[in-house]
Amino acid sequence: MVMGYPGTTTRYRSSNEVKYTMEVVNEVRITSREAKLSIIRDFMATSQKARIQYASKFARSSNYYKYSIGQNKGLDALNVIAKKQAIENDFIKWVNENPERNAKYGHALDSINEAFKSRDEKIALEYAREALLRGAEIFSFAAKASSLNEALKGTDKDKISAAASEMRSSLDEYFKDYDAGTDQKIVGALLKMYSQKVIPKYIPGFFGEIESKFKGDFDAYSKKLFAKTVFADQAKLESFLKNPSARVLQKDMAFVAMRSMFETMSTISHDLSKTTARLDKARRLFVAGLNEMNKDKSVYPDANSTMRLTYGIVDGYVPHDAAYYNYFTTLKGYEEKGILGDVDFDFPQKLVDMNHTKDFGPYADKDGSLHTCFTSNNDITGGNSGSPVINGNGELVGIAFDGNWEAMSGDIAFEPELQKCINVDIRFVLWTIDKFSGAGHLVNEMKLIR
Repeated sequence: MVMGYPGTTTRYRSSNEVKYTMEVVNEVRITSREAKLSIIRDFMATSQKARIQYASKFARSSNYYKYSIGQNKGLDALNVIAKKQAIENDFIKWVNENPERNAKYGHALDSINEAFKSRDEKIALEYAREALLRGAEIFSFAAKASSLNEALKGTDKDKISAAASEMRSSLDEYFKDYDAGTDQKIVGALLKMYSQKVIPKYIPGFFGEIESKFKGDFDAYSKKLFAKTVFADQAKLESFLKNPSARVLQKDMAFVAMRSMFETMSTISHDLSKTTARLDKARRLFVAGLNEMNKDKSVYPDANSTMRLTYGIVDGYVPHDAAYYNYFTTLKGYEEKGILGDVDFDFPQKLVDMNHTKDFGPYADKDGSLHTCFTSNNDITGGNSGSPVINGNGELVGIAFDGNWEAMSGDIAFEPELQKCINVDIRFVLWTIDKFSGAGHLVNEMKLIR
């Protein structure tokens, strides 16, 4: 059993909505993050310091980049769109068999499909999220000065001082892991991408300046922005915060761009809101109709960030023809899969040395190896990472932390034979604390079932 707080799933979306997820949401995320990750990867390769600075940023961004790739592949492999279309055809036939049902559910699918007929504002929303808000760091950092900007509109010196002090308190932490040169490249690349992918109605106002003053050269604009803004250099920003000025802040290129982005987001959100209420109602009717049509079928609701318990079995799986993946991995796999110095697959030499000497203490399996992870067919999603894995006796046997590649489509379509929950074996956790880290005193405080 896995008990935790799964985020959200969308198992009952229509075929059109699944198609939108694949062709818009995931494609935009893949395209945007691929460009961003490439720039970060190049910087990380320059030095050990650079690798440490951007390791967590790279991991955070690549997580959903890989997720989107895996989800699209999984949805294709499971033929989800065609299966949903078949369900919808059965639904339409069932609805049309009865006048009362037709009156109640007849417009549900039509209303859903109508909401997705126009993609312009939806494409703009996804690119605004990925290329503008989640792209370069400088714009989200500039947004932190919004409260200072409001304070500067008045004459209350205490409020101004408090707002400046609040921002000043975050500078050391922010600039410790920030490289302006890398962020400058990200700005140029992602703003250019946004301009090419989004219709003119949803292009932020400051793009006009890029066109008129920089002849559409986004790299040149980015270079000028980073040379002029106070938000790319800690010394500049600290100097500004000592004596903040509304005139300086409101003319700062990063601050101006940030405000323009948020104005555009407001326009996009307004246009999307025109269909939101009708779409939500249509979705509820569609699901209600499906439940009525399949009265004998037991279904559970989508995850919604509340506590859930999922039960299943520990097992391996067949990923493709002529291949079988066992249900567990061992410490030997670290050495086999590890790549020294690699962002994702680096490992400490001590771990390998202890594997060679079989220094596993009481945590070895009966086969003599140290089991590190195991797979099960529990239904989990984002938010479940860190959830306890409990056996039938209520004992902690592992910690859920991921899904296999095939499970990336599970938020939309769950297939227990193929999609697996990956769990760290609690014996490996205890070995890491006790033998590897030398913190056996912590293990002594625990009640172990052997």
